[in-house]
Amino acid sequence: MKPGCAATQRRLVDGVTAPIDDGRERALRAVAAMCLGALLAACSVAKVVVEHEPPPAPPSPPPSPQTAPAEPVAVQPPPESAPRPASRPVPEAKPPAPAKPAPAVVAEPKDEASAAPMPVQLLPTVAILVSADIPAYMDVANELNRRLDERTRIHQLNRNVADSSKAIDEIQRSEHEQVVAIGLVAARAARGLLGKQVIFCQVFNYADYDLVTDWMKGVSMLPRFSESFRVWKDFDPTLRRVAVLTGANQEDLVAEAREAARGYGIELVHREVRSDKETLYAFKRLAPEVQGLWLLPDNRVLSAGIIRATLSYSVRHSKQVLVFSPALLKIGGLLSIRGLESDVAAQVLERLQRAYGQAAIPGADVVPLSEMQLQVNARVAKRLGLIIPAKYRQLSHEP
Repeated sequence: MKPGCAATQRRLVDGVTAPIDDGRERALRAVAAMCLGALLAACSVAKVVVEHEPPPAPPSPPPSPQTAPAEPVAVQPPPESAPRPASRPVPEAKPPAPAKPAPAVVAEPKDEASAAPMPVQLLPTVAILVSADIPAYMDVANELNRRLDERTRIHQLNRNVADSSKAIDEIQRSEHEQVVAIGLVAARAARGLLGKQVIFCQVFNYADYDLVTDWMKGVSMLPRFSESFRVWKDFDPTLRRVAVLTGANQEDLVAEAREAARGYGIELVHREVRSDKETLYAFKRLAPEVQGLWLLPDNRVLSAGIIRATLSYSVRHSKQVLVFSPALLKIGGLLSIRGLESDVAAQVLERLQRAYGQAAIPGADVVPLSEMQLQVNARVAKRLGLIIPAKYRQLSHEP
């Protein structure tokens, strides 16, 4: 197979290990690192804006897989005459690589009833705690530093208890009123602060550690569920039942996802598992009852070996898998949908702005991302007999 375009890392995060046999194993180790609280940094590619479509009513009877594909979406550069708010500037676009497809960035429409964000310049300096020096964390920290005109103080913890204690003591004594915690180690350390507002991000299993309080809330690692299921349904209008496997304490996430999936006529079949081996066993048991698997980055129940075995099984048994990283397309994923670090930073900044000067942080415990990056495995789509809709064909490739 041809090499994928996703950047890979050579070390795992938060203790997951797997033997290294060849280049593919090294890519899988990078995937496991992402499962441990950080999404892999994607390669530099141009962004294609896919227009948003509202959720349709569940179809009855199910439409045929040969449904005509949607019309191609026009791709236009953003007009120079339409400035963005100061809190969310548009990053300079890079020219597309001629030999690689460009992932789509799907933007969610803003709620018209929501209040306008406070100007960035009203925020004081912000302390930023970073769990480890990896791109998925540092890209968020650097983007926040850029948007705040370098009015930040960044503390790198590198998963070290001594560094965590020193940084927390320094922040506690400082005049910082607001703190951003990037990654689980940083979020758990920031939980002990007093008299500070904390926004955490790049954390999947926040419920395990009681991270949500009146003064501490978060930004999700995941794009809005409704967008993910809308795209998946575009690829397979006959999609009716999908499995999702998680560790404990994900009831709220599963309930929200079920509601989003129901809007597209999809039943989400959830199983709670306790280990990576149980993940594979549960998927094999569910496979005859479902058409696909929604693979979430839950480090407690995933490892590099189990990810590989699960995707291999899905290919052999013609099951669609929606994955959280382009690196997983190379080993059997159909669709890759992930968040963007720039959008994580934008959502964090917006929460800081709305919370500044308030007694408690307003809004939901954890807010979803507004954009998502989409890539398609054309080889798997062909094997499954799926027709790639016209508006997604420029995003497909054979990894």
